[in-house]
Amino acid sequence: MSLLASFARRLVIALARTVGSKIVDAETGRVLGRAFLIPWRGKIAVIGLDAEVKPLFLPQKRLTYWKQELGFAIHAPPDFPHEVRPQHPPDPPAP
Repeated sequence: MSLLASFARRLVIALARTVGSKIVDAETGRVLGRAFLIPWRGKIAVIGLDAEVKPLFLPQKRLTYWKQELGFAIHAPPDFPHEVRPQHPPDPPAP
């Protein structure tokens, strides 16, 4: 990455952590930090947040489909071991 691009990236992340939206964990209520939330092509870009989060729908008192509130929760680490599998089958033994 060029020097100008890395400077711009650091500047945007610092700005997001300073004036971005406050992100609160919906399950625990703990403040996760500040970030910019940008909806783009059906996805949500979270810029400036250090934690890995997953979006979830918040419970509502009245059921409405046109306006649903989104919250974020910390993404749990995987619960399976990391196993490295060979890409190719092993070579047959030499005769």
